[in-house]
Amino acid sequence: MPEVVGTKRRLRARWAVAILGPTIALAVAVLSLQAHARHPTIGTPSEATAAAAMFALPDAGVPEDVVVRQELERAIDLRRREDFDRVLDARDEGELIEHATLTDGAFDHHDFAPDALFVVGDELFGYPFRPENGWGHGGADRKAIGYTPELRRVHDGLSGGPDAFGCFSCHSKGGPDGGGTQTQNAFMRGDGDRTGSADQRNAPHVLGLGAVQLLAAEMSAALQAQAAAASERARTEGRRIDQPLTAKGVSFGSLIADPDGTRHYPGLQGVDPDLTIRPFGWKGHQATLRAMIEESLHLHQGLLTNRIQLAVRDGTLDGAPYGHGSWDDLDGDGVSLEIDEGMLTTVVAYLSQLEVPVVRPPRDPSLLDQFAAGRAAFDAIGCAGCHVPTLELDDPKLDARAPQPPGANRPPFIVDVAKDGDGPKVEPKYGGRVTTYLVHLFSDLKRHDVGDALASSAPQGRIPARMFLTRPLWGLAQTAPYLHDGRAPTVQDAIVLHGGEASAARNAYLALDESGRAAVRVFLASLSRQPKLFVP
Repeated sequence: MPEVVGTKRRLRARWAVAILGPTIALAVAVLSLQAHARHPTIGTPSEATAAAAMFALPDAGVPEDVVVRQELERAIDLRRREDFDRVLDARDEGELIEHATLTDGAFDHHDFAPDALFVVGDELFGYPFRPENGWGHGGADRKAIGYTPELRRVHDGLSGGPDAFGCFSCHSKGGPDGGGTQTQNAFMRGDGDRTGSADQRNAPHVLGLGAVQLLAAEMSAALQAQAAAASERARTEGRRIDQPLTAKGVSFGSLIADPDGTRHYPGLQGVDPDLTIRPFGWKGHQATLRAMIEESLHLHQGLLTNRIQLAVRDGTLDGAPYGHGSWDDLDGDGVSLEIDEGMLTTVVAYLSQLEVPVVRPPRDPSLLDQFAAGRAAFDAIGCAGCHVPTLELDDPKLDARAPQPPGANRPPFIVDVAKDGDGPKVEPKYGGRVTTYLVHLFSDLKRHDVGDALASSAPQGRIPARMFLTRPLWGLAQTAPYLHDGRAPTVQDAIVLHGGEASAARNAYLALDESGRAAVRVFLASLSRQPKLFVP
């Protein structure tokens, strides 16, 4: 495998356009300014600025030849590297997963920078896992001639599928790391056979997730600090305290603190009593990228982390959802070490460095006027009450490693979500060295009752059927179909299906004349991804 340190991206073979020569290559570059790149190949801030300027030109403009040529050279070089890896893996099976595997111990030595880890993470995210890697479950002879891996499209309860060979299988709509089509829906918590028994989920895009985790952590810390202060005040003053709970301008109701330290939560809204914001999953059930990745690998690929194995061994985790084998091979597939902690860290670091979606107003003057009107109407009719356009992030640094056990002294692996990896990134609010960062998420990261029409077939754990996390709208334009199960082919359909707490905003939208509703839809269609140049 060629040296990859310092390289930003790899392009995957599924993006197919022929490059026949310098002249045609330039034409393809001009015509291919769409969000279907595997990844950009920008290496330095100055190069990123140049590329952004190139894509910001009017539709009729032609990008500078020098910029296009530089980007093509990088993209073609990355393509050649991928071709080499694929052929090498065909000759020596397992070669790709070896290159995409970093143990937890490797992070203790910090032998690589975030950009190098990004490349390894991209390999891992795009890797089709195989039975010899621990994909799936069961005791069949996986090396026998004629053995065929069996997918299970309808999950068997909490045991999951597997229903895909890799992460990329369901995250490609609108571009790499995008959402899923309706045919890629996951049929979760079913009986293993009938689709009607399952709770369908449509895969969302995975852009900007590092910033989302950090926002949630800061909001959790704020709520928990308010609760602690209320308890201390109740104890000091010897009376019951009714404490409002807010974080980054979002209200989460209130709690009651008694002088004896007891807390009551009759007025709590949109968050669990532990006051931890959980921004991942359609219902908001996971607090961290690491936990979401671990769950997804189990449910969709049948892969178990060594954390799960050790927790079952120690009796701190019920092993039933994972299998009935011994702790070191719970799923009975003959593979003990399937996902090392270092592999989880790699994927966390990779996802944390992905681009954030952007707002791309239309260029046509008449549509631009409708965009502006739609943006104003979005606030006026109440959509922004839940789909909060912007949340401010205080600290953009994320530790990709697992939380340290008591007494451990392991070095962190820091990813700066405002700087590292693929652009565009979250933007600084101020120009100085000390600043907060603006995350144009269009979500309050809070659960809401959305009514019977959108209710899931059953509660998810302790989360009621009608409750869902406010889905971030950034990147919306590239992620149809819409809603948690992909039932809405258009934005109009998705809006009309809103109920419960969203009824007033829905009704206000429907009360607009057709021109007003069209303006809102034009605005929502601008919540997109930055165009990328790509070479197959």
